[in-house]
Amino acid sequence: MRSFFNLRMQYAAIFLVAVALRADVTLCPNLAGQNGSGTYSITAVAGPLDSLCGTNSAETMYIPNATADYARLAWDSGDPDYPAGLTLGSLGGVSANVSFSGDDDPFYMLAFTDATDGLGQTYASDQILMIEFQPSTLSGSTMTLDPGATLFNLYDNTQGFYLSGGQSDTNTLAGWLLADPFLSGDSLDQVRIGIGLAGGDTNPQSVTVYSADLTTVTPEPGTLPLLSVVFGAAAWGIRRSQLRSRRS
Repeated sequence: MRSFFNLRMQYAAIFLVAVALRADVTLCPNLAGQNGSGTYSITAVAGPLDSLCGTNSAETMYIPNATADYARLAWDSGDPDYPAGLTLGSLGGVSANVSFSGDDDPFYMLAFTDATDGLGQTYASDQILMIEFQPSTLSGSTMTLDPGATLFNLYDNTQGFYLSGGQSDTNTLAGWLLADPFLSGDSLDQVRIGIGLAGGDTNPQSVTVYSADLTTVTPEPGTLPLLSVVFGAAAWGIRRSQLRSRRS
């Protein structure tokens, strides 16, 4: 019975996406916030968006030790092209053009806070990260975030521990929204691309981000009641945690 119910829920979610309105924006790598830990460098280099974003629009992140070091770019409301009012539920996907050198691929992160305090975080004001945790979303020079396919775990970035069942408890963004429908309206504060903290890989890594195209999704007005029913019926789960270092 549960598998049949889940299947129906998945078809409902697919239907909602199919009737959604889509909009695309281009995010400039040189306008993304920069941060990291350990030893790292982030260097502006020439890129294909120089005419749109300004000279040296691409950014190269480098770390000498993939286990101990970490670097990231983060787009947020400070980027003039970042969609106003972007939420976890309205993210349609991201496609980045990159070149990569190393053994452990770059990964996406989605940063948000959840005022309902419904994930088992310590405080409702804690920053939560959805951290991509799977073999790879990098194919050639294209790094794709697909809400229906890319797997993420949940991490309390303020306190420094994994939520739900731990690091290996993963779901797609669409799956997390079905499991925890209160997340759908949470503001998506940052979209990040990072390298490092690989856990066992001590080799250097380098990734150059040339561009990032973000798609937003807005359900048609007639689908909103169905969206409420689907998300409301799908709530489940008990949250656990495990320790890990904070990602700035």
